Amino acid sequence: MLKGILTFLIILVLLAIAFVIGSQNEAQVTVKYLIAQANLRLSTLIAITLSIGVGIGILVMLMSWLKLRVQLMSAQSKIQSLEQEH
Repeated sequence: MLKGILTFLIILVLLAIAFVIGSQNEAQVTVKYLIAQANLRLSTLIAITLSIGVGIGILVMLMSWLKLRVQLMSAQSKIQSLEQEH
């Protein structure tokens, strides 16, 4: 229960900080892609790049977790087969 409340408060503080930073960055910037370009507010660009970074981080963490999970299941099956032999 306490962990959930603490997590909620941390998320709330981070959102408040993001709102303050976003409200202070109203300048327009030009972003050039390989085949196009777009005019975005700086706060929008920061939010997009942060979201992409968090998404990539979650994917990397998930792949690592799945690899460890497969290794654990393999080790457990080996242990179980060794216990059945004796």
